Amino acid sequence: MSTIDSSYSLKQRMFARTVLLLFAVFIMLNIGAWHYAKQAANYSYDRLLKSASLSMLEGVHVAGKNTDIDIPYAAFEMMQLTNEDKVFYRVQGPSGGFITGYKGLPLPKRLEGQATTKFYDTTYLSEKIRVVLQRKRLSEADVSGWVSVALGQTLRARYEMRNDIFYRSFFTLLGTMLLVLAVLWWAINRALEPLSLISKNLLSQTSLSGAPLEKTAIEEVAPLVNGINEYQSRLMANLDAMKVFIADASHQIRTVQSATQAQLDIASQSKDVNELPAHLDRIREEHRRLTRLTNQLLAHAMVVHRGDTQTVGRVNLEALVKQLLTEIVRDNVHRRIEFSYDCPDPIPIIAGDGISLKEALRNVFENAIYYGPEENQIDIRLRQTELFIDVIVDDSGPGIPNQFRRQVMQRFQRLATNKEGSGLGLAIVSSVVAAHRGTLFLEDSPAGGLRVRIRLNVGESL
Repeated sequence: MSTIDSSYSLKQRMFARTVLLLFAVFIMLNIGAWHYAKQAANYSYDRLLKSASLSMLEGVHVAGKNTDIDIPYAAFEMMQLTNEDKVFYRVQGPSGGFITGYKGLPLPKRLEGQATTKFYDTTYLSEKIRVVLQRKRLSEADVSGWVSVALGQTLRARYEMRNDIFYRSFFTLLGTMLLVLAVLWWAINRALEPLSLISKNLLSQTSLSGAPLEKTAIEEVAPLVNGINEYQSRLMANLDAMKVFIADASHQIRTVQSATQAQLDIASQSKDVNELPAHLDRIREEHRRLTRLTNQLLAHAMVVHRGDTQTVGRVNLEALVKQLLTEIVRDNVHRRIEFSYDCPDPIPIIAGDGISLKEALRNVFENAIYYGPEENQIDIRLRQTELFIDVIVDDSGPGIPNQFRRQVMQRFQRLATNKEGSGLGLAIVSSVVAAHRGTLFLEDSPAGGLRVRIRLNVGESL
């Protein structure tokens, strides 16, 4: 049986694991929000740069053999939208000559090719800047070639816009997650509330209360309630059976003790020394009855307990019967009893409780000896069919009438005979056979006595 090293809260464990999952989702969403904010800022300010550079490129014109530019006011007006940033520009003529602007503004290494828009990042005057390069081809008589306009801008406004978008997303997600956690904590408490109600209901009941728990409409909790009610009903049934057994056992023990005490009183008051051996014999007989009753009470309690705990093992029934028969013959060697044993076919190993089966067979053998005549013949046979294994015990005793056979399988039920028994032998056998899902038959023996047949299923387990 496993032991619990430490207890834990199901509520806290569910909440903690959900928090970890939400935290992982929160991190991934914030990473996505960061990339989105960065792309959105770049996209917005790249469009601004592109529009301003196109406006500047439209101001390029040819004056004779020279190329000149009139920077329109609209271009600078657009750049004023980011008044915290610095703006740098450089205009190159068809031959690569510098026209105007910041001569040191870095350009891409290769400018040849078709007229395209090119964005790139660079550093100028210790400032990180974003630059757009726009090109236009001139096809005049005296001037032809590519004219380039590079317009750069520092990144402060971009960073500000990126951070603004990210922080807004961050705090929105944070608030959403906190709200989800609050709702989750409430939902977990509500979901586990039926368990608390079940605990309170159980604690409010007394140890011997048989009232079942109220049914619940919650599908996930209903099996637990049904299981507790089923366990409680079995427990109460066992307690009731135990009460009856204890009461009956107490009565039986007190009866034998009273008889023994009466014999002792008679012997102590007898003045005839010659009657003393007879009194001692009766006392010895009462003592044997008390010993047999005590042993059978302990055996009955043991087999009932082992039946409840469902102890299962591999049982060699043939070897078990031979071992028990050897013990019985040895203990009754002084008596005129003939034993026979017959097992023509090998008996397979079965699943069961060897100790309980041995105790049941011992009671069958002892009953055959105890209730049989002085010159008794006890025949023991093992028979196997495809589905069953039969253990058959025949004796030469008086047998049991048909109308009493069901009665004698109950505890403390005895027939009116000249033998004083405990009424537990066949009850023990019946309990063991029932625990093994077998069948107990009481039949007429061909020898005129009683035949006890124990039928066990092949391959059946407890």
